[in-house]
Amino acid sequence: MRKALFSVPVKIRYYDTDLSRAVYFTNYIKWFDSIALPDFTETLGIDWRTFLEENVDAVVAHAAFDYKAQCFLDEVVDINITDIDLGRSSMTIYGALYKDETLIAEGKLVYVFIDFSTRKTLPIPEPFKGKIISHIKKVRS
Repeated sequence: MRKALFSVPVKIRYYDTDLSRAVYFTNYIKWFDSIALPDFTETLGIDWRTFLEENVDAVVAHAAFDYKAQCFLDEVVDINITDIDLGRSSMTIYGALYKDETLIAEGKLVYVFIDFSTRKTLPIPEPFKGKIISHIKKVRS
């Protein structure tokens, strides 16, 4: 397994599960989008509020996940960012979720950067792009 660019643990709570007592499948995507990415960018010193003040945001344009195993209440899942592809105005973040050494789910989210006042695409902000590239080089070297 390739070293993750970032990893964060999530403890499964009651509200994450469905009637079968397993994690409801959409929660894996939710965790990846709403926990892993903000925590990752924060560790790189990226303050998303700065972008928002400039009317810049990133929206999910595509989500694809494959589910391999189930998780249950009180277990801990590690959310890993495994790779990132940067385009002109889009960013694809690849991830894998593990419980111990067991692969639970893997997939990707594609974000498109936009001016949220006009809803038109924008190039990825250079400070953001630079910090991401620098971190990837550091981890991969």
